[in-house]
Amino acid sequence: MFESQARLQEDAQRLVEALRELGEGRYAVLFDPKGVLIEPTPDAALRGLVRDRGAALFGLPAALRGGEELGDLFEAWPDDEFFLAFLNGRVGVLVACPDAKRLEDESGRLIKTLADRLLRLNPAWRLDERGRGLFFGSPRLDTVVISRSSS
Repeated sequence: MFESQARLQEDAQRLVEALRELGEGRYAVLFDPKGVLIEPTPDAALRGLVRDRGAALFGLPAALRGGEELGDLFEAWPDDEFFLAFLNGRVGVLVACPDAKRLEDESGRLIKTLADRLLRLNPAWRLDERGRGLFFGSPRLDTVVISRSSS
């Protein structure tokens, strides 16, 4: 089945918004290392986070796997928690919400559907960040939860 690019774009936007709603969040965005791709509910400050720190955001999964110490990329938002998901290290979604862990726990089906639409929308995202193809198995989906401890 071939779907139009416009339809896939609409589906992706709708799914990003559904993630925001599921997490009762105030902001959600689909982005790549260069910047914002889909932003259903604009927020200038959080758009700046993605614009200014996009490459660093994409480094989070590897840094966490390797136990690297990172600075707080989210220091300017002490009241928000963040859920991030990265598809093959090429495209990511960020949701600012009150309970990022709950969103991670409850978003599995939405994230998988979004990943499917994104792989159809842009065939380049089928390759990982080093340009390697994924011929066997599923695409790599990394999730990161940035929680704020309540004191």
